[in-house]
Amino acid sequence: MKARKNAAAALYYIGASLLAAVFLLPFLIMVFGSFDGEQKYAITLTNWIPKVWSMRTYGNVLSIGNDMLRWILNSMITSVIPTLCAVFICPLLGYIFAKKRFRGKNVVFWYFMVAIMVPSQATIVSNYLVYNWLGWINTYWVFLIPGMWTVVYMFMMRNYIMSLPDALLEAARIDGAGEWRTFLQIVMPLCKTALSTVALFTFMNSWNSFMGPLVMTTSSDMYTLVVGLATLNSKTGSFNMQMTASVITVLPIFIVYLFLQRYFIEGIVTGSVKG
Repeated sequence: MKARKNAAAALYYIGASLLAAVFLLPFLIMVFGSFDGEQKYAITLTNWIPKVWSMRTYGNVLSIGNDMLRWILNSMITSVIPTLCAVFICPLLGYIFAKKRFRGKNVVFWYFMVAIMVPSQATIVSNYLVYNWLGWINTYWVFLIPGMWTVVYMFMMRNYIMSLPDALLEAARIDGAGEWRTFLQIVMPLCKTALSTVALFTFMNSWNSFMGPLVMTTSSDMYTLVVGLATLNSKTGSFNMQMTASVITVLPIFIVYLFLQRYFIEGIVTGSVKG
C-alpha cells in the first residue's frame, strides 16, 4: 500500500512538473530572447537558448529617451486611474444591484448583461465616432472615462455582495449608519479579496490594451507603452527587440501580481466556495 502511494505521488509530481515546464517555456523563451547577444529574426526550439548573453537590446529600447518616458507615463495614467475608479464604482454598482430595490432594476441589469455579449471589436467604429464627436480622440479622456468601470467586474461584485448576510447590513442601519457609511465601512472591507481581483484584472487589461489606444490616438506622444513598443518593433523586425519589449511590458503586471497574489488567490477560492 505504501509503495502504491509513493508511486502515485511520484506520477503526480512528474505530471505537474511537465505541465509547469510547458507553461513556463514561452516565458523562458521571452526572457532568454531579450538577453540574446546575437541578432536574430526567428528562432526554433533548438536555438532559443542564447550563446552570447547581452543587455544590448535593453539599452537600445531605453535609449529612445523622452518617447519611452512619455509612453510609460501614458500607460500609468491610463491604468492606475481606471483601476482606482473601478475599485470604487464596481462594488458600488454591485451593492446597488445586490441589496437595493428600485423600479426597473432587472431591466437595467439585463441591459448591462447584454453588453457583455457584444465583442469590443464590434463597437470600435461606433465608439470612435462618439468619442470623436465629444472631442476625446487623442486625449486621456478617451481612456479614463470608458475605463472607470467594467460590466464584468460589476457583475462579479454583485454576486459576491449577494452572499453577504442582510442581517449584518440591517444591524448597521439600526446602529445609525447611513447608506454611505454602511457601504464604506461594512461592505467594502468585507469585499477586500474580491476587490483585489478587480484591481489586478482592471490594471492588467488597461495596461495590456492595444486595439483601443492604437485606434483612439493620432500622435506618438499619446501612445501607451504597449502601442509605442509595437510601433518600434515594426520598424526593426528583430526577434530580440520583440522579446525585450514583451519583458518590459509584462514586468509591471508581474510586480502588481506579486503584491496582490495572496488576495487574488483568496478571492478565487472564496468565489468558488460561494458559487
